[in-house]
Amino acid sequence: MAQNTWTSRRRDKRRRDEQDRHEERRELRRASLMEQGHAAVGLEEAEELSDQALQRTVRSGRKGGEAQEPSRPAGGVVEALVVHYRRNHFELRLADGSMLLGSSRSTTRTPHTDSTLITVGDRVRVDCATGIIEEVLERRTRISRASKIHREVEQVLVANVDQLVVVSSVQDPYLKPGLIDRYLITAERHGIAAVLCLNKIDLADPEDWEEVAEAYRGAGYPVLVCSAATGEGLDTLREVLRDRVSVLSGQSGVGKSSLLNALDPALGLTVGDVVRQTRKGRHTTTHSRLIPFCFGGFVADTPGIKEFTLWRMEEAEVGTLYPDIRVWAPKCRFSNCTHTHEPDCAVEAAVERGEISPLRYRTYLQVMETLHEETA
Repeated sequence: MAQNTWTSRRRDKRRRDEQDRHEERRELRRASLMEQGHAAVGLEEAEELSDQALQRTVRSGRKGGEAQEPSRPAGGVVEALVVHYRRNHFELRLADGSMLLGSSRSTTRTPHTDSTLITVGDRVRVDCATGIIEEVLERRTRISRASKIHREVEQVLVANVDQLVVVSSVQDPYLKPGLIDRYLITAERHGIAAVLCLNKIDLADPEDWEEVAEAYRGAGYPVLVCSAATGEGLDTLREVLRDRVSVLSGQSGVGKSSLLNALDPALGLTVGDVVRQTRKGRHTTTHSRLIPFCFGGFVADTPGIKEFTLWRMEEAEVGTLYPDIRVWAPKCRFSNCTHTHEPDCAVEAAVERGEISPLRYRTYLQVMETLHEETA
């Protein structure tokens, strides 16, 4: 009886969380459609237009050419890859490359508690006869944050990726080291290789971004400098992405979609301009998508975000996720040193000697302060 009650409560909680996320996605769809010229679009109309677009995308196979219905195997439960979703409709890629439109149910099994039920990059088991997703398989890796509505719930942005490419622009919008570091420590936490890509270098002088590039190279991260407009650095970025499953993340307006179009012009992704008054980007990617490259590999194109709240992270864990701080921490006088105020702190001494970048140390302190405020 107790087990049934617990299961019922868990199912109800998941249903409420999905409804909350659904409301968020409805608002994003409406905002996106209005930006594209659909005046005064209501929520229901926005959903209908989005679902029609998804059905057309599935039928065309995302590769253009003659429209064709997605092939549906005769039956049986098979493994598939989630490459796109809207509402409760999931676009699935089967082992033979064919596409299938699936949906989840309250009975869909998952090993992940307090977490997004299904996201882009997930491996699932689907009944080909009905399109019902029966089970979500264990995630090898993930990029996630705390849900904006329920902070105790993990919002998984993308799963099962090989590497994270954090895209930041040197101008328009301005670079945000704090957001970059939140992505990087999340990648460190989940064992994902990370690369920093500085885009729009054609808009600034080298002295405006060289200090940032050296700070992250000194911390052990590969740093690429690119321009989607001029093509500089694109060959190097293409080789980094080749034959791997990557995720491109960053704030709105940094040029993620522009970079992907420059790398593979056949993608034809929508791009937007930076708002002149605020120097911030517009949302052009409203849902994560897993896209195949013509040169091999996949990329998860994720929506730009303004806030990346770390999920269930303790203050003591932060220093272990900064490689440049982690190497000095064992030399501190106290084993539980937070590297913020304690005497004989080896990390602070390394900063004073210039062996740890002051920029990186400042963002570390900002992350620690934010976590302290959240748990106070």
